[in-house]
Amino acid sequence: MDINEIRALEKMGSNGWKAMEIQEYDGWEIRFGNGYTGRANSVSVYEDSTKRPEDKVVYCENLYSSKGLPCIFKMTDADKELSEYLLNRGYKVVTPTDVMILDTDTKEFADILANWKKKESDTNETDLDTKKSEITENAIFSDDPSDWFDLYFEYEGFTDEKKIEAYKQFHYNTTVTKLYVTLLHEGKPAAVASCAIEDGYSLLHNVIVDEKYRGLGLGKKLCLAAILKSKEMGAKYSYLQVIKDNEVAISLYNKLGYKKIYEYCYLKKS
Repeated sequence: MDINEIRALEKMGSNGWKAMEIQEYDGWEIRFGNGYTGRANSVSVYEDSTKRPEDKVVYCENLYSSKGLPCIFKMTDADKELSEYLLNRGYKVVTPTDVMILDTDTKEFADILANWKKKESDTNETDLDTKKSEITENAIFSDDPSDWFDLYFEYEGFTDEKKIEAYKQFHYNTTVTKLYVTLLHEGKPAAVASCAIEDGYSLLHNVIVDEKYRGLGLGKKLCLAAILKSKEMGAKYSYLQVIKDNEVAISLYNKLGYKKIYEYCYLKKS
């Protein structure tokens, strides 16, 4: 992807996980979320600078310091010069992450749907509409996270009330189209995910399967259900952010047809 495409996707990603406070500063977006999650507490570059980057970095450092937070920059493949400057300034790399995308109009994705739970002994072709129905039949979709929250926090093991309230606020702050997915297994909630949809792109995130139901293939079914519903809602592309050392998740996303398009990391002031 070129620089403008990366920046556009990064901006949509930020819109899909909206910080509590955002400042725009000469093409940079400065986000604050009470210290919870890097996405909501970091600086991103969306336009070329008109001011000296060195002066802007000092401005950001002072701003985060005034709030008792470390200064963190979210740097992509499009930010090589600024990344080099920050590294020379003493910043350290945190959480290298891949951004992956899926074009739902490709034959490859159609084949993935066609082969959903297909056995080698199967001789009859099942039409795609039937496959889609099989995938989504046990999924509950909503634009309201009220019931979804309890399941997500339970599966994640969150008990810190301040953290829970911060995560809720990120969702409530998000003003693009939202989708919350709950997958049932034998009639009981077993996995959840959410999406933020903007301009034909659906950010798939907060994907988690209840620990007692792992190993049953529910993660794949959950993602496919979210992708299909997002497509129905106008999203041609599904994209996601996955930490580079999360080999299990990356393997799943590869099997679903996602392709890596760029990467980012956080640079944190030590």
